[in-house]
Amino acid sequence: MDNPRKADLEKLRRDLAKEIEQLKKALKGPTEDIGGDKVWVGENARAWRQELQGRHKKVGEQVEKLLPLIDAAIRNKPDKVSTSEARLYNKGV
Repeated sequence: MDNPRKADLEKLRRDLAKEIEQLKKALKGPTEDIGGDKVWVGENARAWRQELQGRHKKVGEQVEKLLPLIDAAIRNKPDKVSTSEARLYNKGV
């Protein structure tokens, strides 16, 4: 029968692909606002902005790694499994 684990991974990939741009932009707005003379100014604002820029960059880098990881997991799963394997997976074993 069809491998339910592979089907779940494929669904995860589709769902994540839809969200990827939002995740990569997660801190963009606050990063631009803080220290950009809109919300907060001064030395502390610049320090916070640098911190947010670093986190924004790191979030983007980490998000970029997600789809290839899921793709590799999908490739490593067989298309078909026995009924008992599927049943065990569906039970969470």
